[in-house]
Order: sequence, then structure tokens, then C-alpha cells
Amino acid sequence: GQYDPMVPDAECLRVVTEILDSLDIGKYVLKINHRSLLDGMFEACGVPADKFRTTCSTVDKLDKSPWEEVRTEMINEKGITPEAADRIGEYVRLNGGTELTEKLLQDEKLSKTKAAVEGLKGIQLLLQYCELYGIKDKILFDLSLARGL
Repeated sequence: GQYDPMVPDAECLRVVTEILDSLDIGKYVLKINHRSLLDGMFEACGVPADKFRTTCSTVDKLDKSPWEEVRTEMINEKGITPEAADRIGEYVRLNGGTELTEKLLQDEKLSKTKAAVEGLKGIQLLLQYCELYGIKDKILFDLSLARGL
């Protein structure tokens, strides 16, 4: 169907929070990111377009592996330059909420990349809807999330 941007995404997050709350599992957080932001971030950091997806799969390991291991894999196995890997590392270790999206929209590199700006504005809108639904405190914008977007 036809929906305003991010409305279905926010509704899905709301449904998930309702389910998790009803299961009484304790405190939890739902991590979000945006594919366009990842692509824009990789572009701004100097990753060739044909290596975006393989770089994503490496970044996604940050929840289980330390940054140094992820960086080494990017360079040695994925063919990313050390400089690009270091620039990626500046971003993928960030997480937060609306204040982070505002900060990143002012970032010198990301603000010049159309895909990154598009993704950041999408995340901002999604977080606004989450606030309206009363679930903002259960949502975390995490730049290291690279799958399940």
C-alpha cells in the first residue's frame, strides 16, 4: 500500500514493544539503523560501491567482536584501505537518539553525501513517530547495526 515514510516502520516497532512488554522480559532496547545511511557512510569514508555489502557484513560483527578485529577483517579480508576503515570506525561506534541524528547531519563528510542525509532524515522521522507512540525510551539508533534493518 501507500504510506507516509517511516509510518509502517514505527508501527512495527510499536507492535514489537507491545509484545515484549506483555511477555514481561524486563528491560530491553530495539536497535535501529537505515540502509541509506550505511551506504552514505561507506561512500563518505571512501569505500568503493562494490564493497558496501561485504563491509556491512563485517561491521555487523561489532556486537560480538571488538573494533580492532572488525577493522583487521575489513582491511585484510575485504580489501578496505586502513584509512577508510578508520573513518568507518569513527561512526560505527556511535549510538543514541535524535540528538545523534542532528549531530551527524552537521558532520562535514556525511552532510555532503545524499544517501547519508536521506538515511539520517529517515531515522529522525522514525524517532519522532516513536516518541508519539511513547516507545522512544526503548529505541536506540545504532550505527553498527548492519543487518535486520
